[in-house]
Order: sequence, then C-alpha cells, then structure tokens
Amino acid sequence: MIAGFTVAFLLRVLSGEPVLSYNAILQWPGYKEDFTDEYGEYHYGRQRFPFRNLIMVLNFLITLSVTLLTQNLAKYPHMQHLDYFDAVKDQETDKRERLQNEKEGEQCL
Repeated sequence: MIAGFTVAFLLRVLSGEPVLSYNAILQWPGYKEDFTDEYGEYHYGRQRFPFRNLIMVLNFLITLSVTLLTQNLAKYPHMQHLDYFDAVKDQETDKRERLQNEKEGEQCL
C-alpha cells in the first residue's frame, strides 16, 4: 500500500497542478504549454491527458502486485524471520482450526 501511494503521489506532484500554481515536470501526451495572453496574464500549463485516471489504475496495480509478492514470499521458510507481526502463523493456525472444526462436524453426523 505504501509503495502504490508513494508512486501515485510522486506522479501527481510531477504532473503539475494549475490550481496550486506550478507547471508540470512530467508532461503527458497532449500537454498544453504555459503562456502569457495579450493582457499580460500568465496561464499555467494544462494536462489534457486523463493522467489522474491512469495514476489511479497504476496505484491499484502496484498495490495489488506488491501485496501478492510479499504474500508469496512470506510462505517460504527462510523468509519467515521477516514476519514481525506473525501474520503467516496466524493464517496457518486459522487453517488448522477450520480443518479441525470440519472434522468435528463430520464426526457428529
């Protein structure tokens, strides 16, 4: 989640925001350059590409992929020393309890 948020935040900051009065460093396709009109009023550059939607999808994909990667890495025995919150052990005990409950339910029938 932190990885997706960090990438999305950096992309949003680098894409500029006219309301906050700064130009884009990262110019997406269709970027309209900043200009000064005939009255001497300065206009900041604008992104015409739907970059916010793209960044939202990238955030989702990065969060999902990092979650799946860490979940799969946590299953390996040599990586379990990095499990500081005992999340994998809790999942294993939950699975055992479910299996025991199913066996007890079958024995009652």
